[in-house]
Amino acid sequence: MVVYALALWFHNVLNTESGVAVNVFWRHLPADQYDQSDTYGNKDLVAAQRAGQVVDRAIKMLDSLPADYKDFYARRLITRIQSRACKSSDS
Repeated sequence: MVVYALALWFHNVLNTESGVAVNVFWRHLPADQYDQSDTYGNKDLVAAQRAGQVVDRAIKMLDSLPADYKDFYARRLITRIQSRACKSSDS
């Protein structure tokens, strides 16, 4: 059995027989996009790591609000991220 995993794909395999899985990583973006300790290019990109940290801080800030308000503002932020950062389904 051969399993190929493409960049930006989460993957897992359930194999009931013996098999071999090979992960191949390559760096193809400018070097400053990668963590300096990321030899193979398999960690999240620096900008994505920082964005995740910002989201974590935003969620922590919303935690101080009552549940209904937290839900409202979280959904507003989600919509904002979707409209500005996600590819549309017709792309």
